[in-house]
Amino acid sequence: MFEFRFYSVAPGRMASELALVHDMGFAGAPEEPGGPPAHAGSLWDRYGVHRPLGSWAVLSGRQAPGFLYIIRWNSMKERDERFPRFWTDPFWRARRAELTDGQPLVDSIETWLLEPSAAWCKAGTDPVPGPVGGVHELRIENVLNGSQAEAADRLGGVDLPALRELGARLLGVFEVTIGPERPRFVTLLAWPDLDTQQRAWFAMDRHPVVRAQRERERRRHGRDLLGPADAYLLEPISWNLPHADLGVAP
Repeated sequence: MFEFRFYSVAPGRMASELALVHDMGFAGAPEEPGGPPAHAGSLWDRYGVHRPLGSWAVLSGRQAPGFLYIIRWNSMKERDERFPRFWTDPFWRARRAELTDGQPLVDSIETWLLEPSAAWCKAGTDPVPGPVGGVHELRIENVLNGSQAEAADRLGGVDLPALRELGARLLGVFEVTIGPERPRFVTLLAWPDLDTQQRAWFAMDRHPVVRAQRERERRRHGRDLLGPADAYLLEPISWNLPHADLGVAP
């Protein structure tokens, strides 16, 4: 189970929001009077909250400025036990109060639960391991209800191979299990640069295999299986760069 957390950051507060997440999830945890001793792990480590598979700042999109990360959990039970324990930590409360300084860091938070889509398995793993930099892209697409399997087959068998030909790397594809406007797919791509990303999407509109697939869908369903994408350009955060395939097997 994967948890997708999207923070709509208040204007001018991105630096403080990034500092708060870094201090909780990645910096060493301090000693607490009458509590746990200092240790090299983070405060999240102390409470068993898994470190994010990747963190990103939103460069452009409907909810910019924004910040997001993805955590992998073993179960809902694990998630519901560990996050609440962390939220009671005195250092967390003190550091948040210090950084907010009486003003909110975020305007809203969206939390979705995701499962890997069959499209990810069909597209296959990234052959190059290790951290993935560049410009990243988040694409959120509504799916024609009842056609999730067919849509996943099209995404993994047609769209993603074409995008790889045009310079993309696939970080992951998910189906939303708890969240708004289901059924919905969430795709994370990585590009070497913005120019490659823009050229690729122009080319996708003329790609013969992609066009033929769209025409088949319209004849059968009267529309595309996937709706217009709610798309975001992302900057991967240097202290939490995602790895190929988000470091997990699809």
